Amino acid sequence: MITTPWPNLLPYATPAGEIDPYDPSNTPLFRGEEAFAPEITGWRRWSKPSPEPRLDETFEGLLLDSIAREKAAVAGMVETLADKVASSVPSAPLLVAILRAGVPVGAPLARSLRRRFGESVPLVALSLFDGLGWDAAGLEAALRDHPGRPVVFVDGWTSGGGVARELRRSHERWLSSGHPDFTHGEGPRLAVLLDPRGLAGYSALQADRFVPSSLFTAPETLGFSRGFAAANGGMFRVYRFPDRLLRPSYVEAWMAESGEVENLEAPTVGATPAPEAVPPAGWRLHVNEVVRALINRNPREVLLRDDEANAAATLAPVLHLCRLRDVPVSYGHEEVAAWGAVAAARMKD
Repeated sequence: MITTPWPNLLPYATPAGEIDPYDPSNTPLFRGEEAFAPEITGWRRWSKPSPEPRLDETFEGLLLDSIAREKAAVAGMVETLADKVASSVPSAPLLVAILRAGVPVGAPLARSLRRRFGESVPLVALSLFDGLGWDAAGLEAALRDHPGRPVVFVDGWTSGGGVARELRRSHERWLSSGHPDFTHGEGPRLAVLLDPRGLAGYSALQADRFVPSSLFTAPETLGFSRGFAAANGGMFRVYRFPDRLLRPSYVEAWMAESGEVENLEAPTVGATPAPEAVPPAGWRLHVNEVVRALINRNPREVLLRDDEANAAATLAPVLHLCRLRDVPVSYGHEEVAAWGAVAAARMKD
């Protein structure tokens, strides 16, 4: 069994041994930009886990401050999402969190749904990759362990709709391989906090807005790596990380019940207009996707919609992460607002 600091979370993955992600000798075990070359596809692109950036104490303080500042807003979004999920399923569901961004949403969502259904709502986690699909062996085991429940997949947010698209493709492959349809003809349900383009089944807010959990890194908040695939198939694998790298304060602060719940049902702060333009090729849109690119990839630059003063007030840990990664940042970009985003990252020269 893979243990994590998240309450009642059961990850489905095969342990592949323990490594220190910050030991330079282990760098070859993690994927680099070469994995995203056009000729690298399928399982080969995802045959290594994503790298983990080394952070510092300043980042830790900024992140915890950000969690506290956004606590009421996140609580409001979770409650809104729980209402939508509860009203659409006949009984307490099985939540399947997409590793990794789905875990910090799935954990408080399971707690909120438990209050609505009056019974435990199981939370499991598995991997899903663009072009490769969900971990079929992991999902098969999760369904076997939790039979008869409606299934809701959970992620943190959507951007270009890659997860929603891959869920549909994975479902088609699942049916074509002879598996029973656990969706009962409805197709996979996807629940997210933020859905700027309206691509998920359920969302709390159709806008681009920073969520502090986008900054959570695996050594500090999960205890294991992102999943990676093997040539011979089977359940995706993960490396375990040393327990000394965990920062329980991140998860404890995130999961602490909020004394206030901010209602964001009518978007005001953090709302963005529908995209009025399309960015050139090679750009990643929406602030939480930009954060993940800063953690897992190598952006060339980051553009922000807001001026420097507002960005410093609302995105302090993101700006610090840019400094740690030596990624230049510029402010007040009207084109980012026109794209319907708070932030954009240029991924290619």
